[in-house]
Amino acid sequence: MSTDDNQSNNSQKKLTRETLIGRLTKEIESNLNNDQFGVDSLAQAVGMSRSSLHRKLHKQLGISTSQFIREYRLKRALEILRLEDVTASEVAYRVGFSSATYFNTCFHKFHGYTPGEVKTRIPTDIEEQDESYSSKKEHDSSIETTVSKSKKKGFKNILILVTLFIFGAIATFYINDTSSDTSVQTNENNVINEKSIVILPFKNWTGNPDLEYISDGMTDAVTSRLTKVNAIEKVIPFTSALQYKSTEKPIKEIAKELGVANLLQGNLQLSGNKIKINLQLIHGRSNVHLWSEEYTREWKSDEIFEMQAEVVEAVAKNMKATISENELVAIKEIPTKSKQAYSYYLQGEFQKQKGNELSYSNAIKLYEKAIAADSIFVEPYIDMANVWHMGGSVWGFYDQQMAWSNAKVLLQQALKIEPDNQRVAEELDTGRFFYDWNFELVEQSYENIVSNSVNDKPSVISLDYPIKTGRSEETLRAIERFSINDPSNVFYPFFRAEALFYLGSANKAREILTQTDPLYNGNWFYLRESAKLYYYLGEYEKSKIQLGKILSQFSDYPPILMWLNAVYAQMDGDSELTSTYLTELYTSYFENSSGSPAWFLAMYYCTVNDYERALDWLQKSYDRHEVEMTWLREEPLLAPIRKDPRYKNLYEKVGFPSIGIPIKTSSEN
Repeated sequence: MSTDDNQSNNSQKKLTRETLIGRLTKEIESNLNNDQFGVDSLAQAVGMSRSSLHRKLHKQLGISTSQFIREYRLKRALEILRLEDVTASEVAYRVGFSSATYFNTCFHKFHGYTPGEVKTRIPTDIEEQDESYSSKKEHDSSIETTVSKSKKKGFKNILILVTLFIFGAIATFYINDTSSDTSVQTNENNVINEKSIVILPFKNWTGNPDLEYISDGMTDAVTSRLTKVNAIEKVIPFTSALQYKSTEKPIKEIAKELGVANLLQGNLQLSGNKIKINLQLIHGRSNVHLWSEEYTREWKSDEIFEMQAEVVEAVAKNMKATISENELVAIKEIPTKSKQAYSYYLQGEFQKQKGNELSYSNAIKLYEKAIAADSIFVEPYIDMANVWHMGGSVWGFYDQQMAWSNAKVLLQQALKIEPDNQRVAEELDTGRFFYDWNFELVEQSYENIVSNSVNDKPSVISLDYPIKTGRSEETLRAIERFSINDPSNVFYPFFRAEALFYLGSANKAREILTQTDPLYNGNWFYLRESAKLYYYLGEYEKSKIQLGKILSQFSDYPPILMWLNAVYAQMDGDSELTSTYLTELYTSYFENSSGSPAWFLAMYYCTVNDYERALDWLQKSYDRHEVEMTWLREEPLLAPIRKDPRYKNLYEKVGFPSIGIPIKTSSEN
C-alpha cells in the first residue's frame, strides 16, 4: 500500500472519529441542562445501541460513555465560570448536575481545583489544561489545530510526571497485591481494613418524596448482596448507614466513625418506566474518587436485580475483592420475578423502618400484597413476622399471643420455601424466648451462636438473652466481635452499658451512655432503654431528659413510659399525677393491652417498697405470659424479694436454665 493510501485511510479514520465525537458533542450541548440526559438518551439520539456506543468510544478515546458526557459537562462548566459572574451552584444545574456537592467533587477531580478557584487561576494554566484534554481525548478538534506541537509535547511530559505522581499517591492508600496485610493504621491506632465499605443511603432524585422507598430499597439490596462477598471483610449494614441519610458530615468523618476505608454514594432517578442510579466509590481518608458509573434499566424486577448484581461486581472489582463462583451465583439470585411483588415489598420495608403503629399497619398490608403477587417470595413472610413480633413485644401494639401466633404461621410458611433461611431461624428463636419461654430450645441456639465464630451478625439471642440469664460478660464479648463489622449499630452502646451495669461497673455504664446520647437523639429504642438504665443508675435527671425526648417526638405510649412517668411523679411528690399514670397502667392491663402492664405495675410497687403488691402483679404478669417476665432473673428492683418463696416459685415456672450462677439477693446489688 502506498504512502498516499495510508494517509488517506488515516484521514478517513480521523474523520469518522471526529464525526462521531462531533455528533455526540452536539447532542450533549443541546441537552446540557437536562440532568435526565444520560447514556441511554445519547445512544438513542445518535441511533446506536448503548453497548455499541460504549465500544466505539472506549476504542477511540479509552473512556466510557458516561465519562464522556460528564467530562464534556465539566469542560463547559469551566468555560462558564471563566466568562460569567455566576455561582458554582448555578453552573452545576446549567450543565446538568442535580447536586451542587457532586458537581464540586467531580469538577475538582477532573480539573484539579475547585469551581471557586477558577477566577484565581492564571489563564495560560487553564488554556494548557484545555489543550491537554483536547490532545489526550480529542474531544474538540478545533482547539487541537491551534496548539503547537512543541507545546503539546512539553505538556505531555508534564502529564506523564503528574500521572506518575498520582499513581504513587494512590499506591499509598492501597496494599500491594502480593502482600497479605490489607490493613492500614489510623492516627488513633485503630486498624481499618482496606476491604471495608459502607453504602450510604442513595439520594431520592425522582422529585417525588413518596418514592423514597425505592432509593432506600436499592441501598439495602446492594448492601445485602455485597455482604455475600467474603473477600470484602466489612460491610456496614443498611440500618446503621441510615443515620447518615441526611447528614452534612464530610466523607472523612463518616469513614472514621464507621471504621471503613471506602464509601459508596449514589442517587436514584426515574424517567417513565426507567430507573437510573449514579454511583461513585470514594476512598474515605483521602477523599479520592476511585470509580463512578451510571446504570439505567427498565423498572422490571429481573432488570433491577441484574443491575444490583452489576453494581456489586463493579464495587468489588474496584476494591480488588475477588468474587468466587458460588458467591456470584448468590449475588445474581433473583428473589422474585414479580415487579409488583418487589415494589410492594420495598414499600413495606420503608414503612417498617418508621417504627410506629400506623406504619406497622401499613407495612403488614404491603407485605400481604407482595405475597399475593408472588407466594414464594420469602422476604415478605420474614419481615411481616418481624413486624408482628416487634409490635407485640417492644411496642405493645398488638395482643402478645395473637402477634406471636401470626408470626409463627408466617415463619413456618417461609421455612417451606427456604428451609435453611437463617433469618427465619433467628425470628423463631426470638419468639420462643419472649413468648414461649422455651429456654431449652433457645439455650441450644445460643450455644450454637457462641461456638460458631463465623456468625458475625447480632441477634436478640446473642445480646439480650445472655444478660437476662446472668451472663453479661458474654454479651460484652459478642459486642466486641460484632462491632468489628458494624461499629455504629445503635444496639451496641446500650447493650454494652447495660452489661457493664449488671457486672457492677456503673461508672463505665454512665460513661458510655454520656458519650453516645448525642448520637441517638431520634432513636426510639435507644431513648427508651437509656431512660430505664439511667433510672437504675440513679441518674434521674438524665432519665427524665430521655423520657421527655420520647414523649415529644413519638406518639406511641407503651406501658414502660407510663411506669417511668408514675415513678417520677411519685418522686416529685405529685400524688395526683402519680394516680393518673397508675390509672393508665391499670387501664392498659384491664384492656388486655400488650407491652407488659402487669410487669410495670409490679416494678412501680417495688419502687415504693410495697412488695406484697409487687408479688401480686408479678403473678398477674406470669399469668398473662408477658414478655417482660424474661427479666425476672436479673431485674434489679426485684432484689429484695429474691428469697421469697413466691418469687422462687415464679422463677422455676418461667423455666430459666440452670447455668451454675446463684439467684442474686438484695445484698448483692
